[in-house]
Amino acid sequence: MLGHCTYKNRFSDRTECREYRGDRWDEAGASADCGEWGAELESGACDDEDILGACVLGDPERVIRVVVPGSDAGDCRQQERGCEIFGGGIFVPGPVCGGEDLPDPVEGDVFQWPVLECKPPLAGEPAGQSEGGDVCTWSMISGCTEPGRDFAAYASCDRVRTQRPYSAQPTPQPEVEDPRLSDPAYAEELAWVTEQVSACACVCCHQTSLTPDGAAIWDLEAPGNWIHTFTPYGLAFAGGFLDSSLLGAYPADQNNGFDRASTGLPTTDPERMRAFFAAELEHRGLSPDDFADADPTPAPFYQQYLFAPQACAEGEGVAADGTITWEGGSARYVYVLAADAPNPGVPPNLDLPEGTHWRVEVPWDSAPMPSRSVRYGELPEGARQGFPKDGSPPALEAGSTYYLYVLADIGVPITRCLFKYAG
Repeated sequence: MLGHCTYKNRFSDRTECREYRGDRWDEAGASADCGEWGAELESGACDDEDILGACVLGDPERVIRVVVPGSDAGDCRQQERGCEIFGGGIFVPGPVCGGEDLPDPVEGDVFQWPVLECKPPLAGEPAGQSEGGDVCTWSMISGCTEPGRDFAAYASCDRVRTQRPYSAQPTPQPEVEDPRLSDPAYAEELAWVTEQVSACACVCCHQTSLTPDGAAIWDLEAPGNWIHTFTPYGLAFAGGFLDSSLLGAYPADQNNGFDRASTGLPTTDPERMRAFFAAELEHRGLSPDDFADADPTPAPFYQQYLFAPQACAEGEGVAADGTITWEGGSARYVYVLAADAPNPGVPPNLDLPEGTHWRVEVPWDSAPMPSRSVRYGELPEGARQGFPKDGSPPALEAGSTYYLYVLADIGVPITRCLFKYAG
């Protein structure tokens, strides 16, 4: 961890403390962020005896953890809503709000690309829908196996957990009985939602028995009604009342009938899923309309989507001999795109935007590429061509402007700028 700064939030008028965690923070960047809040960077972590919780923002290698001190549990819901609805972060309750001591954010693994895993059905289960009766499942965070089956039996959760930040952050469940569990109609809908979730990769982070250290935020195995472990933000996300399309999705016909185009949780029946979570929000005194003005989520992906590139620094770009130079450290993905191309997003459907001329990448288990080690159209040792699928990329035209987009890993850009090719 690089350090922290303490300040008064100009919007809430509360004292807060920002911690800067992750390998991509440096002193200049953290000091600049502190300066925007009228504070100075100090060493070490935030240190407050009474803590409501923390709002976790950013990507795994550049985390800001906003710690909110306080002793009044009546402030907990307001802090949760402010973090998740307006800040686009994840609220982790501290001791005052019913949580444990705040866990340290953990760094994510290198992104491992999905694999279509085809396996015979488990003993006693019916034949699968794929060739030879196999069950075929994408080992991807947005992937699902066939309805009525368990995802973890047919695809690798270890691979999936490299594709999103994971840490055990349980949400305390209220110690009350839910009378709705005795309502046959509600129980039927809850069982259907549980079956849908069980078939999808969500379980890799949200089902305690399948995780390394416990469920992240909500838990499919929580006692009583596990839906209680969703935050309001989580309910809105699950029901599709927040736009989460930037997280990527497979077409339903490539994902065993599961669609994620209009709901946060993949489902074979989007309208039924939306209705369930709309009712759950109403049960808590909220409605989908409370989230109507929220930006697309997650906030870091939305910021990357909106990013407008400026001119490259002197020396950056593609030289006349094809050498590619960038700043910010070694890379796993290097794009050369048309000047007006959209920003690359995440797989499986957003990582090759229209206007991509060339993408070179290295596998997760290989060393990343240093700047100036890549020439346009030539593959360094250990690298592979992500685009085009076959053949050489189009030649660059002298005098034309192109977009250089370089990532340390999926979702972690380090250089994004426009350069004029001298030829």
